[in-house]
Amino acid sequence: MNDSINPYAPPQSDILPASNPDEIQQLASPWRRLGASILDSLILMVIALPIMYFSGYFSRIMEQAGKPSYLTMEQLVWAVVGLGIMLAINWNHLGRGQTIGKGIMNLRIVRKTGMPAERSHIILKRILPLQLIAQVPFLGGLFLFVDTVCIFRSKHNTLHDDIADTKVIDLRQLPAV
Repeated sequence: MNDSINPYAPPQSDILPASNPDEIQQLASPWRRLGASILDSLILMVIALPIMYFSGYFSRIMEQAGKPSYLTMEQLVWAVVGLGIMLAINWNHLGRGQTIGKGIMNLRIVRKTGMPAERSHIILKRILPLQLIAQVPFLGGLFLFVDTVCIFRSKHNTLHDDIADTKVIDLRQLPAV
């Protein structure tokens, strides 16, 4: 009897090549990420600033100019409103791991493993922590600045990428399937 061939044994060859997600998915350049962020900010400002103006928010802020500044309930309400507007205008894009700006720049948010990032993951672990920290007077603005300049690190990841375990890839660089 010949025992060298076992028909029930698993295949002995490597049928899937070893892969590195960073080689397959080209990381987005810092300049493309910055451009997408600027586009997202401009889109949000076009919608939110007129609402803030006509509600009298800017007049109330100007009345308090020169007085000690504290985080007010109105500022918190506007932070929530701004977050709501941002989520509303980007809802469909977030389902694809993008914002409008990232869509225009052909970028996508994915997990560091290369798997797609779900909308809930992007909102709860990427957007929400950043928005909460941004509300802290003085330190919030400093954190946002440091977070932004972190895109110039070697892996082009921001602090909110580190928090959410995500990365941003350039869709123009994906290999044809």
